[in-house]
Order: sequence, then structure tokens, then C-alpha cells
Amino acid sequence: MPNNERSPQRTRKRKNRKHRFQVLSQEDYEAQIVSLLKKADEIISKDMDKAQQFAKQARKIQMKTRIKFPPEWKKRFCKHCRTFLYPGINCRVRLSSTNRVIAIKCNHCNKYTRIPYYRSKEAKNELQY
Repeated sequence: MPNNERSPQRTRKRKNRKHRFQVLSQEDYEAQIVSLLKKADEIISKDMDKAQQFAKQARKIQMKTRIKFPPEWKKRFCKHCRTFLYPGINCRVRLSSTNRVIAIKCNHCNKYTRIPYYRSKEAKNELQY
């Protein structure tokens, strides 16, 4: 048996494993993300797991396309465990007038996220300068 012969495993052609995805515009991706988050928001009181799946899918698209979440949806994710938050169901929201902070406690990981707030733009400007 000569050494030039190849085994049958090496002569097989490799399959092209690259999938061709349809490339959408940035606006289409943003609309898709917002629609998934709205679905998650509607369904969270009935089915928590399904809502988390929708939010996870939206976050995956957001990370893949490097699009920022709209400001109204950005604070709806826990910064520690990345679960989708819905006030009264899986998180607790408290306002502190002394510290001027919105405190959001995630019931999944029991950690707090604090977001500063100001009553007016003048108060914000005074603290900056």
C-alpha cells in the first residue's frame, strides 16, 4: 500500500458552516428591540419566564448590534444580574428625599441600584459647579 493514498476522512469536502443572515438597518433593529421589550412588559405579570426570555433576546440583539437601549428601557435591567425588572413584581422602588436617590432593589439578586434625581435643572446645575 503506497503512502500517497489518503484516507477517506481526509478527502471529504468541508461544509460551509457560515450562515448568511439578513442585514437590517439600525432603525429596524431598534424597532425590534423595543417591540420585544414591550412584549416582555405586557406579559411579565402572567408569565415571568417568557418575559425574561423576550428581554434576554432584546439584550442579545442590542449587544450584537451595539445599539444603545432607549432611555426609558435602560433602567429596567438589573445592573448586577441583568434580569428584566418590573416594579412591584420582581423589584422594589423607593424614593429618598434626603439623599435625592431612586433606590431599586432587585428581588432576584437582592442588590440595590441607586439613581440620582433632581427636582429641577437649576438644582442639578448648582451641584455641578
